[in-house]
Amino acid sequence: MNKIYYALPLNFGRLCKKKDHEHCTLKESISQHLYLIITTALGDCLYDETYGCSIWDSDFDNEINDSRLKAQIKAGLCLSIKKHENRLEDLGIEISFSQALVNVGEHVTSMKKKLDLVVTGTLTQTDEPFVFSGYFFMGPLSYY
Repeated sequence: MNKIYYALPLNFGRLCKKKDHEHCTLKESISQHLYLIITTALGDCLYDETYGCSIWDSDFDNEINDSRLKAQIKAGLCLSIKKHENRLEDLGIEISFSQALVNVGEHVTSMKKKLDLVVTGTLTQTDEPFVFSGYFFMGPLSYY
């Protein structure tokens, strides 16, 4: 049974013209969904206030240490992924922090806290291994 998975971002222009939307693989679909979960603040989704990630809750919290922050983000992310992405099982999450210089203007550089994230698991449909990795800059949360 082959399912069709649609690529993000949605191209409403094509849909309005009744043209087919771009497709993607199961792994790409899960990666895109994980990205949405991670970059959505809890409460932003009106139909489900549990959709999203707690990274946003601690984005400006300078008083929390890195190990507590890692544990907090990992627990919240694990809960959200288990609830909203049922195509993955045997979930594993690794988080690390570092400092990074980020260009914020033509001649302006800023030091930001970089969150490196790796989500591993097994595809429930095929028992294949799955890996998603990404990085985000905190305070305020941003991604490139």
